[in-house]
Amino acid sequence: MNTAQVAVADVQTKKYLTLLELSKAIASHRDLSGLFHDLACRLQSLFNFRDLGVLLYDKSQNVMRLHVLETCEPTEWEPPTEVPMEGSIAGWVWQNQEPIVIRDLELEDRFPIAKSLRNYPVKSVCSLPMTTAHQRLGVLNFWSDKVGAYDQLDLEFAKLVAAQTAVAVEAQYHQQKLARERDRSQLLLEINNTLVSNLNLRELLSAISNCLNTVMPHDAAALALYDESLKELRLTALDFPAHEEACAAGKIIPLEGTPAGLALTTREPVLSDYSKTKDARVVSSGLKSGCTAPLLFRDSRQTRKTVHRTGIG
Repeated sequence: MNTAQVAVADVQTKKYLTLLELSKAIASHRDLSGLFHDLACRLQSLFNFRDLGVLLYDKSQNVMRLHVLETCEPTEWEPPTEVPMEGSIAGWVWQNQEPIVIRDLELEDRFPIAKSLRNYPVKSVCSLPMTTAHQRLGVLNFWSDKVGAYDQLDLEFAKLVAAQTAVAVEAQYHQQKLARERDRSQLLLEINNTLVSNLNLRELLSAISNCLNTVMPHDAAALALYDESLKELRLTALDFPAHEEACAAGKIIPLEGTPAGLALTTREPVLSDYSKTKDARVVSSGLKSGCTAPLLFRDSRQTRKTVHRTGIG
C-alpha cells in the first residue's frame, strides 16, 4: 500500500470513528444544547466550519427556525432566528431534501435571503437535510469564514452525520412530548382535586392559577362570567395581588373589541400582545402578553379565563 492509499484509508477510518463517537454522544446526552456543543467540537476535525446551526421547520408559521447555534470557540455572531421558506438556503434544502454547498456567498444569487449573511463573517455554507424515517425535521448548517471551505467535503459522509443528528433531535422531541403529557395529566389531577374543595371563586382561581404555572407560566389570572342581563362579561375573580385595585372585581368587560369578548363569541382561545397597547391600566400593570380561553358548559358560553405574562413569550 503506497503513501496515498494509506492517507485515504486514514481519512476513511477517521470518518467512521467520528460516526461512532457521534453515536456515543447521542446516547450520553439528554438535552440538545449539550449534545450539539459536544458535536461541534467532535466535527471540527472533519468539517471546516466556524459555526454549526440547526434550523427546524415550523409548520405553524411556515418558516425555518434556528434552534441551536454552536461552536468550539466563543462567538458574538447572532444569525437570524428564523428565515422564510422561499428564497432561503435552509428552505430550499428542506423542501428539496438535497444538500447544498455554497462555495462563495458573495457570488451566490439563487437565494435572496442569504444576502443578509454577507454582513456577518460567513463566506461559505454547507446545508444538509435532517430527515428520519418518520418526518422531515429541518436542516443542519455549517458556516465557514473561508471561501471554498467545503470544496473537498465528502457529501455522502456529511449526509450520514445529518441523518444521525436528525434521529437524536426526533428522540428528544419524543421525550419532551412524553414529559408534557405527564405534566398535563398531573395538572388535570391537581385541578380536579382543587375543584372538589370548598373554595370561593377567588380562592379557586388562585389555586388553579398555581397549578397552571407548571405548564403555562403566567403572572396574572382572571375569571369573568357572562352577564345575561347586560350582554357583557363581568370580572368575577382576579389573581394578581399587586394590581387588583386597577382591575377590581365587578368591572364590566364589553364583548366588542376585547380579547375576552372575541374568545367568548368565537369559542376559540385568543393570544394578545400588550407591548403596544395604549390602555393605561395594562401599561401600569407591566403585562406584555396574554391568552384568553372560553370556558364552555354544556355548549353554552358562560365564562372565560385569562392568563397574562409580564414578559413577552
